[in-house]
Amino acid sequence: MHRHSSLRYLWTLLLGGWLATACTNPTDSKPAGLIEEGKMAEILTEVHMAEARVSRLSLTSLDSSQVAYKHMETQIFKKFGVDTAAYRKSYIFYSSHPANMEVIYKQVTQSLQKKIDAGNAKRSKKP
Repeated sequence: MHRHSSLRYLWTLLLGGWLATACTNPTDSKPAGLIEEGKMAEILTEVHMAEARVSRLSLTSLDSSQVAYKHMETQIFKKFGVDTAAYRKSYIFYSSHPANMEVIYKQVTQSLQKKIDAGNAKRSKKP
């Protein structure tokens, strides 16, 4: 009986520790190599545009779509001088800090809207 209560205590302790860790706010310290918000917004704008381009290609194979997107994504990272690891680390950090991500996506939305407006203006000027 003593062994059963010790095991039960251990499980309770482990579960309590896990819950305490899971319910705490993420650390506010920024990781090394974090992409700054403005640059992250520019990258995400390009990423969303690449996703839209791939969807317009109407590729019949999911594999073909993924290959096309991966190529575009590589070009985007090269253009901004970041690697996949820095992008993912930054995306994870900003995703766990909603206020920062909201600021970033406001910039993304504004940038995409400007591109849409510029495209519409070009089309309306054509005879």
